[in-house]
Amino acid sequence: MNGDLPWRSAADSDVVWDRFLPPDYLSAISDTGSVPGSPSPSPSTWLGLSKKELYLRICRCHNLIHNGKMSFWFDLSSGKKCYMMSARGLNLDDADDGFAWNWYSIPEAKHRFPEVVVRAEENPLEIGGKICTSLLSPMTTYVAYLVLAEFRMFSKYSAAAEAAVGLAGSNNGQNRTISFHWEQQDGEYDGFSPDQLDGEPQDGDYDGFSLDQQDEDYVVLFPEPEDGDYDRFYPKKRADGWLESELGEFFNRGDEDNELLMTINAGMKDGLLIQGIEIRPKKKQ
Repeated sequence: MNGDLPWRSAADSDVVWDRFLPPDYLSAISDTGSVPGSPSPSPSTWLGLSKKELYLRICRCHNLIHNGKMSFWFDLSSGKKCYMMSARGLNLDDADDGFAWNWYSIPEAKHRFPEVVVRAEENPLEIGGKICTSLLSPMTTYVAYLVLAEFRMFSKYSAAAEAAVGLAGSNNGQNRTISFHWEQQDGEYDGFSPDQLDGEPQDGDYDGFSLDQQDEDYVVLFPEPEDGDYDRFYPKKRADGWLESELGEFFNRGDEDNELLMTINAGMKDGLLIQGIEIRPKKKQ
């Protein structure tokens, strides 16, 4: 038994775990704990932890920064930095228009941010997000995702959306076509009840998101399409119960300070429930 103690001591040592932490981790945690009601510890609390505790806690927590409009964490396997911009941190067309967007407060214990937003008006949709490339890990390919769900109260069919990811002022960005949901076969229940379709949804069609009680039954998640069925990028279900649509990739060399821009433009669209845009390292195949 005692023979295990030196190995355990070495595995838990700050020298070992400091290698997992990004070189600028002190800057990354300096803005945490400043958001009222945030579960994120203050910088002084972080620094009181061992390097192992610090690393694992950052990997597993939703650490709010930028006045609660962004969260960050480290990828557990690589130590690379990940970010998510909240709906409040995005550029939404007519964001303050109560007819175009409805804002909902949700329990922070279940989600990264205290608010989400629903597109309530059937008009062309424009969403934009940006992040400084200096915040990202160098020599890393990142993938941006729109984190969303469908809101049954408003949702109707719409055309596909055009997504773009690239540096500000550059013409070398990545463009792709995405869909927020997919077409169903004739007569198949589509999960959000068009006006002409009567009848109750089947068990499993809904997944509540802790909105106000009168609204939570309207949140809808959809099954994933079969591999190879579509050419577009369709939403996939996440471990936290939300959906994510892949917007594009970006390779961050780390030798320049620029803005990474992410945009989504769609035709007549309503019913989107948006949590934010997430940026994380691309998984190795």
